[in-house]
Amino acid sequence: MSIITISAGSYSNGRQIAKSAAKRLNYEYVDSENILPLVSKEFGVSESKLMQTLKEAPSGVGMFSKTKPEYIIFIETLIAEYLLKNNIVYYGVVGLPLIQEVSHVCKVQIIADLEGRIKNKAKLDGGSEEKARKAVIKEDNQQKKWSEAVYNINTTDPNLYDLVINIGHIKDDDFEHALETIISAVEHKKFQPMTYSLRCMKNVAMSCRVRTTLADIDSKMQVKSDEGTVYIYTKAVKKKAQDKVLEMKQKVMRIEEVKHIEVFIDYDLFAKVSHGQ
Repeated sequence: MSIITISAGSYSNGRQIAKSAAKRLNYEYVDSENILPLVSKEFGVSESKLMQTLKEAPSGVGMFSKTKPEYIIFIETLIAEYLLKNNIVYYGVVGLPLIQEVSHVCKVQIIADLEGRIKNKAKLDGGSEEKARKAVIKEDNQQKKWSEAVYNINTTDPNLYDLVINIGHIKDDDFEHALETIISAVEHKKFQPMTYSLRCMKNVAMSCRVRTTLADIDSKMQVKSDEGTVYIYTKAVKKKAQDKVLEMKQKVMRIEEVKHIEVFIDYDLFAKVSHGQ
């Protein structure tokens, strides 16, 4: 009944390990990419735009164009709701910071040395190692910029994970040893779902659904949920705050299982000045 999340650098065999772990455990495999058709269907955003949002490194003054923060929220929401089912192996980093406190999620990072990854890339493409080196380094930099801009984290930080496996340091069959290590770890009682951890996962999913519902009002708001009580933290110009709070409450109360809403306003100083307040 556990959940395993696996992330890895490019060409580290992370996806293959995740799929094999799911098969061995008879769990369902899911990644952020195969969630995209569900997101596209529910929110009417093309899969190509969603895919671009997952891969595009931030640039310029703003992190994204006007609508892209909403796309991340949409993807996070369906991933969180998917993980409510348990018995899942999820490959990817989207939503990783949201589930840090969910104890029955075994968070795994697969790492490999750069030279090994370059050889994997060259072998896969049938090209030179020099060309592969440039591609791997470029992809690493892109992923680093993306995760820092979206989540303000470095996805290579071992503190984000319960288990870090360096497959370049495992002798004999790296792939099989990594797989056995993950399967052994997830059987530990720490990763068995308990009442509290299941409630945490449900609260995460609820918070995501609220953010999705209100994304057109404020895509940068913070939301916390606790068994049907929703806490929303947002910004507003003082004279418009009451209307904003009312609109938020009306929309959120339509969500099933929401019982109570608290909205906390941080009055935007810049907006005050620009409106002559």
